[in-house]
Amino acid sequence: MYKVYFADRSIAVVPSGFKEDLDSDEVYYKAQPSDDLAQLPFWFEKTDDIENLVVEADDIDGAFGQLISGLKVEVAAGGLIRNRRGRALLFLRRGAWDMPKGHQEAGESLSQCALREVEEETGLKNLTLGEPICTTYHTYHNKDKFVLKESHWYKMTAADGQKVKVQTEEDIVKARWCGPWRLKRLLRKAYPSIRDVFAAEQ
Repeated sequence: MYKVYFADRSIAVVPSGFKEDLDSDEVYYKAQPSDDLAQLPFWFEKTDDIENLVVEADDIDGAFGQLISGLKVEVAAGGLIRNRRGRALLFLRRGAWDMPKGHQEAGESLSQCALREVEEETGLKNLTLGEPICTTYHTYHNKDKFVLKESHWYKMTAADGQKVKVQTEEDIVKARWCGPWRLKRLLRKAYPSIRDVFAAEQ
């Protein structure tokens, strides 16, 4: 399954026959070969009467490729960081809780990008890189471009005895190490794609 977020709303592309309880805020649509899915993000962004659109397709990779074909794609990577006590690090950025990530540079692997961005945004060193968790997608506007950010997330562990030094020029206001209770509370005010990363970590 692919899911693209438009702020708190989303378009999901799922395989034909996908069975899931239909939530009250979801609309299902069966994609047809004649459909121009490239226009769907532009239409969906302008409508406000559908919270979450679920598109069933026989070929979800092909359908997703067509869906995003009219958007500028920016590739990023970041980390879900835990300390030795198992607490996770969250940032407050632009009014929502987030995690460190950033754009992939030329010649850089996704894992290299993730480590570099986490170090830059947190000041943490000696990070241990773990396995990939998932890839998330969200949209935003950059001047006249409608952009899809494709973010690749990795597990990371921070060494003990370090202080977090947030990168304020990236609009990060503060950081919190979160145990289970605080994490559950702060994730209610996190970007939906961040909640998806924690769900995929399990």
